[in-house]
Amino acid sequence: MGWNVVIADDEAPAREELAYLLGQIEDVELVTQAVNGLDAIKKVKEQAPDVLFLDMEMPDLNGLQVAQIVSELNPQVKIVFSTAYDHYAVDAFKLRAFHYMVKPYDEKDLSMIFHELRQDRLKSDAEMTSKPVTRTTSVKLAIEVDESIKYVSPKDIVYISKEGKHLQIHTRDGAYRATYTLSELERKLEPFGLFRCHKSYLVNLEFIIELKTWVNGAYNLMMDDTARSCIPVSRNYVKELRLKLEI
Repeated sequence: MGWNVVIADDEAPAREELAYLLGQIEDVELVTQAVNGLDAIKKVKEQAPDVLFLDMEMPDLNGLQVAQIVSELNPQVKIVFSTAYDHYAVDAFKLRAFHYMVKPYDEKDLSMIFHELRQDRLKSDAEMTSKPVTRTTSVKLAIEVDESIKYVSPKDIVYISKEGKHLQIHTRDGAYRATYTLSELERKLEPFGLFRCHKSYLVNLEFIIELKTWVNGAYNLMMDDTARSCIPVSRNYVKELRLKLEI
């Protein structure tokens, strides 16, 4: 699952620097910038991010005030405070901040934070899979085709690919262009076994027949469809994929 991130900082150069560094992290999918505390709250409501990078000192609401409001709006958001001063650390962790960064930003610190975020997500996923889940088997995905709507069962989807500005939903019967975003379908279809293996692909775990090593720690998946489709797997997703796929 890719990361949806919001950066809140009233200083544009600091926002741009952090946005650039986040863009170098392969599984960061979306980065949205907020220019102050009130804008941060608005962006959290709109984007429902996984992670909020929050500057401590902003002119309208400071980081601690924003964090209190955001924690009530969306307790699942992981808050990472950022500031040029380290004397806020105690207050930050009183609010159960996930992490704390001191400016100027360091690429190694950021990599470490995302390593911890991935580990936390794996732990949460493991706890969720240990609980019984009731699924509605009659639910189908609606796809607009010409002047009609085609209904596709999630169990019939082999994989979904992002091709330019559009998505292609590949089934054994054919491929259909869809107007959803990949993040939307990831949230909708995760309970039905669709897994994010790459920034541009979701795959149905039921259709995977082989995992092949490729280059630079990456892998390819062979799918059980007529084309024997070959789907790339980013190295950041390999461990989570194997945990979900193997017994």
